[in-house]
Amino acid sequence: MVSISSYTSISSLTKVSKMNTLIKNIDEENWRFLKVEAAKQNITLGELFNRLVEEHKSREEDMNISWQRIFSRPALLTKEEAKRMHKAIESFRREFSFEG
Repeated sequence: MVSISSYTSISSLTKVSKMNTLIKNIDEENWRFLKVEAAKQNITLGELFNRLVEEHKSREEDMNISWQRIFSRPALLTKEEAKRMHKAIESFRREFSFEG
């Protein structure tokens, strides 16, 4: 479990306010990985963290849009067709011993 607590100052030198934060209970291997990645990209750990969070938020948004597109499409089968298909599947399972 990761716990986050804020301390010292919140600065607003840019449009986005930034704060110094303490993150507890980070796995050592993951911490080393983050430090190496930040060094490779020549950025601070804070900048790397912000990028990772923004990427994650973007993927979440894209996934939500995809699911919305899927669920907003018209049904491929009528309710009656779906019932008949379900009965056919049950019959097939019984006939070939796939009951479970």
